[in-house]
Amino acid sequence: MTDAQRLDHVEDELETVKQLLVSTARYAESSDRKIDRLAERQDLTQRQLDSLAVTVQTMSEKVDSLTTKIDNFVETTTDFVETTKARNAVLDGVVLRLDESQARLEASHASTNAAVDRLERILEQLIRRNGGSSL
Repeated sequence: MTDAQRLDHVEDELETVKQLLVSTARYAESSDRKIDRLAERQDLTQRQLDSLAVTVQTMSEKVDSLTTKIDNFVETTTDFVETTKARNAVLDGVVLRLDESQARLEASHASTNAAVDRLERILEQLIRRNGGSSL
């Protein structure tokens, strides 16, 4: 091979190396841009996760508050039901006594009516006797 051929060959190889370096540089720039986009997306994702964590914490606090309110409501309702049962028991006793009193009153009323009827008959008989002997 002649020096000119060797020189051409070296120039060809240098051109190939130059093209490889340019291609590698373009690939590196493209990779850098992709890494930058990934970093931006990661930052966005982290901000969303942070926001979500705050939302979850807020919801947890609200659930805790609601649970406390529900527990208080259940306790109040249970107390109300127990009080109502006790009042109903007392009321049932009062109604029973009133029923018994009414039955006694009705019996007394019937007895009184019977006595009045009997007295009226006796009075009528006496009036008839007294009225008949004075004539």
